[in-house]
Amino acid sequence: MRFRDDTRGVTVQVGAVLLFATIIIALAVYQATVVPAQNADVEYKHSQQVQDDLVQLRNSVLGTASAGDARPVSVTLGTTYPSRVFSINPPSPAGRLATETYADGTIRVSNVAATNAETRDYLNGTWTATTKYISYTPGYNEFQTAPTTRYTATLLADYYADEGSSVLQTDQVLVRGDTITLVSVAGSLDTAQAGAVAVSPAAVSAPHKRVQVEPKDAAQPVTVSVPTTVSAATLRSQTGLGGRDGVSVVDAGPNRVNITLETGGPYTLQTARVGVGETPPSPGPRYLTLVGNDSDQVTVAARDAFNNPVAGASVVSRSERVTKAVQTTGEDGRATFALRDDGRPVTGGGERVSFELVNASGTTAERFVNVTVDRETIVSGDGGGDLVRVGGSTVFDMNGDRVTGGFNFTVRNEFSDAVTITDVSVLPEDGSIDLLSDDVRSEGRRASELYVEAEDGNQTFVDVPTRGEQYAYLGPRGMTLSTERTRTERTKPGQGRRSSTVVGGPVDVSPGEEATVEIGEFYRSNNNNDRSLDAVDITDEDVRVLVSYRRGSTSGSREFAVTGGYKPSGENFPEVTITDISRRGPGTTVEYTANANGDGDLSTVTVTTESILGTTNSETVSVSGETDTGTVRIFGLRPLVITVTVTDTDGNTAQDVYPR
Repeated sequence: MRFRDDTRGVTVQVGAVLLFATIIIALAVYQATVVPAQNADVEYKHSQQVQDDLVQLRNSVLGTASAGDARPVSVTLGTTYPSRVFSINPPSPAGRLATETYADGTIRVSNVAATNAETRDYLNGTWTATTKYISYTPGYNEFQTAPTTRYTATLLADYYADEGSSVLQTDQVLVRGDTITLVSVAGSLDTAQAGAVAVSPAAVSAPHKRVQVEPKDAAQPVTVSVPTTVSAATLRSQTGLGGRDGVSVVDAGPNRVNITLETGGPYTLQTARVGVGETPPSPGPRYLTLVGNDSDQVTVAARDAFNNPVAGASVVSRSERVTKAVQTTGEDGRATFALRDDGRPVTGGGERVSFELVNASGTTAERFVNVTVDRETIVSGDGGGDLVRVGGSTVFDMNGDRVTGGFNFTVRNEFSDAVTITDVSVLPEDGSIDLLSDDVRSEGRRASELYVEAEDGNQTFVDVPTRGEQYAYLGPRGMTLSTERTRTERTKPGQGRRSSTVVGGPVDVSPGEEATVEIGEFYRSNNNNDRSLDAVDITDEDVRVLVSYRRGSTSGSREFAVTGGYKPSGENFPEVTITDISRRGPGTTVEYTANANGDGDLSTVTVTTESILGTTNSETVSVSGETDTGTVRIFGLRPLVITVTVTDTDGNTAQDVYPR
């Protein structure tokens, strides 16, 4: 046999070539089909993740506007593909997050006038500000139908360019009930990368202050106009604005919608500016408002276009009654002017004293609003003396909901003879705070709407006995609680009237002595009658309080501007928990545990039951020490609701309710 005639090796070579070609083709097919499909899946999953990040960014912007503190979030702009041995990935996709400008970035509310006189000098007709929107644009290699996501007009929306439509990821908060919320977005942000980026919205002018407004022309509706990339049809069909009586939403040109409110008001307008990225400076002062007009001084506050206080602003008065003509506002935006007694008589019920804001050049600017206050008593014709406020104000929780909804302050009698406190009138500066209720099934200090105690221990309290969902109604003119007589007080509109209960009678305050006034707690109306949503933290809220008194055969009054101050250090809320309930025979045994939470000792535990007939029974036991575990047996009809309230020696309370 001759080897040159042997052809068996050809078959092996051909097989190897075919196998290699098959592998190459398989890898090519894998690279062309499987790799893109897997990468598209990675990109799709990232798209879902970044949607959650952007919802958090939107909530952070609105949260900063509401609370005034920065709420940083992390947004993962891009993603990475899994490592591959025999195939190649394209570059990692990067996303772009940026602030974008509208052709017309003006947000506007028209035909509104503030109900407060000083604020109305500035807010009387139209309020405007400018805003931007935040846009996230993905840079995917395979997932080509991914939307562009935008924060615009308080909502987050996915925009699909091919279809020219938007799908909302969140609801709007522009108009909720009778509350109008306008948040201006400012700053400059433009970043593109594959990894995560931290975004920390900054409070340029926040938290938003609530201002009560009403239609300037009662015959015309209030109109809210905002720039947005979301159409009016989408807002109507995908948000709570759709189908509400008295509210209409229409397109008002490219990237703009108008919301018309024909419900008549009044409305609560809250405005704020939030910075994203490179943040602009805070807006300057725009107007003044009166804070307090006591016997020997006047306090005014400088506020910006978003109704927030402005520190470092110059305020001038040209009145000869003022001891120092120019004052600079402090961190709280306030400036206090002392008034001198120059011996001139005061006629006509008072003298007008004017205050003006000063611009950077040292002259008053026309755009600043003048505030005029009445000076009630500069010269006293009866030998001097007055009822004056001393010290600051503290806030407290009186119903166990852990919201500091009540406040107190102290007055001193500087007359030469005794005065009798007969009435206390209360009116919050924020008109949306329109309800007052102790929300406690007992009476007394921190258990009634009004409590007054003189330095010698003489005390009284006034209680408006409400029940269920009832609240005492303050209204636009406030409420007067009399320590002398029972009055019929209004409750929340549509719930009738209730007669007040007075225990103790008018409080006498001797010359040179002090009296403490406590008021609480405050709430806002809502459309759902949900008590937990109504509670107002009165800290930093301005409240006008008029204390009326009788002095011999004459009567007088003094108005104070009280700002809910601080919760004294060390005053922690106690805690209580219902651990067991047993019903045997005609009574119910309630077991509980309570502790003072590191602040002093416990004082009392009160168990209250409410039956199916609405009848209530209550039993209070005295306790002591930092902790207590015990039982209380209470008789009566089988209870539907059981409430256990613990009170510590500082008067702080906490509650646990069964069923929760």
